[in-house]
Amino acid sequence: MLLIFQILFILFALFAIANVVSKKKEGALGPKGILFWILFWVVAAMVVVWPDSAQTIANKLGIGRGVDLVIYSAIAVIFFVLFRLHVKMESLKRDFTQIVRDKALKK
Repeated sequence: MLLIFQILFILFALFAIANVVSKKKEGALGPKGILFWILFWVVAAMVVVWPDSAQTIANKLGIGRGVDLVIYSAIAVIFFVLFRLHVKMESLKRDFTQIVRDKALKK
């Protein structure tokens, strides 16, 4: 039997996936982004519905508790996304600087 939290989380995950699909239709997300976010929300929902699965995987990886595995994974994903955002911001900054320089030289 599903707990209220599990039902609410599944509904939230479905809402998040619908939001990802709508961003795809708007052209705001590419194929990699769609795959990443849909996979993320599906895995998150699976861990919430079957919490013992996280414990089983954690035991196979030598991690004490399933919740530790979830936290370690979440931190790794956050830092990966943060790194990607940083690289993208640096690229945009370089592009913006080049555009401003080109425009200033034309005047």
